[in-house]
Amino acid sequence: MRRPSSIALRLALLLTLVIGVFWVGAAAVSTTVLQHELQEAFDESLSQSAYRLLPLALHDLREPEERRETVRRLDEPENSAFTYFVHDGKGRILLRAEDAPENVTTLPTSTGFSDVDGRRAFSISDRRSGLSIVVLEMSNHRQDALVDAASTLFWPLVALVPLLGVGIWGVVRLGMQPINRFSRDVALRDSGNLAPLDAAGQPIELAPIASEVTALLDRLKGAMDAERSFAANSAHELRTPLAGALAQTQRLALELGTHPASARVQEIERALRHLSLLSEKLLQLARLEAGFARSDDPVALRPIIDLVVRDFETAKATAGRVAFSAAENVQLETRINPDAFAIALRNLIQNALLHGQQGGPVEITALPGPIIIVRNRGAVVPPEVLSQLGTRFARGETGASGTGLGLAIVDAIVQQTGGRMRLASPRAGQTDGFEVSLDWSASTV
Repeated sequence: MRRPSSIALRLALLLTLVIGVFWVGAAAVSTTVLQHELQEAFDESLSQSAYRLLPLALHDLREPEERRETVRRLDEPENSAFTYFVHDGKGRILLRAEDAPENVTTLPTSTGFSDVDGRRAFSISDRRSGLSIVVLEMSNHRQDALVDAASTLFWPLVALVPLLGVGIWGVVRLGMQPINRFSRDVALRDSGNLAPLDAAGQPIELAPIASEVTALLDRLKGAMDAERSFAANSAHELRTPLAGALAQTQRLALELGTHPASARVQEIERALRHLSLLSEKLLQLARLEAGFARSDDPVALRPIIDLVVRDFETAKATAGRVAFSAAENVQLETRINPDAFAIALRNLIQNALLHGQQGGPVEITALPGPIIIVRNRGAVVPPEVLSQLGTRFARGETGASGTGLGLAIVDAIVQQTGGRMRLASPRAGQTDGFEVSLDWSASTV
């Protein structure tokens, strides 16, 4: 599966690349301008040296006895970057510096700048004597200065690009915070929360998206409300005729007695009972999808548990099978609608009685958190089946009757109230059985 790309990372990389390209371009232009300025500066130095050396060279030619002193003055360290030749108008060398190369091919005869054997040179002539001096640049200071200057412009880029990338990444992440907040706000919307988004509080780039998403949520809410209303009304309207049909079927069964058709009547009665139970579960789901499980205030769970357990204890078929225990001084409070909690607990107990060991007990345990655990005894549920339980109309490998909606209703109630439902088989610390835990310990509802 292809990993989704990050807009923030893409922006950071592109901005870093663009800034790096602009930096390189600016450095290249600066290097070109700097090269021109360095050429002018070094040429100026070369010409000034020629103008200073020409009188000394002419004096040296007129006064041979002072040659040693003149040579000393001409070859001072400040002139070590240059050497010189003095020649007549015909190109014959009359005087040269001690470090001047011997194998110079040709010397310029015209005044100005030129290249001699690949080196920069400047030549001027004395009008009275007709002699010329050629000052030849011997060092690589010109190239070295250009390289050093270019390095000063380019090398910082190597160290600054990573830092620049990190800085841009941080700035982009900071600028992406409105998008992250908008994403979290959208993620909070589900079937139980279709509240409109705040388009007015969004940046101008996100405001149209927020408006469109709000419009979509409104249309979705209308469709879901219509669906819930249909399901609730259908389930409600079915209860009375189903109850009437069930009563008539039971009366017919009594009148038939041992008649051969009584078996069919019993099948009809079982089907009507299943349909009546299904309509009740659908009505509960319709109420849950409207978000009725949430409560603004904490609700004490202990009285509700006692009431539900008492109902099962007073029923002849389940008397003595449901037991409740709580940890000492446990606080059983959470933000949940009392009716919703009663529906969840009743569904869990009914499932445990129906699908557990024949005549086996059902244990209800309350722990701090609060955490409510319902356990029964019976065969272990395979992991592949266990992972599917809790989805609508999903049932395990059982011959007992049921709708496949009980655990789905419980899960919806727990999720709406900020809790979590966990399924386990076998029971904790045992080798058999099934348990469901409702955990509100991390609830922020």
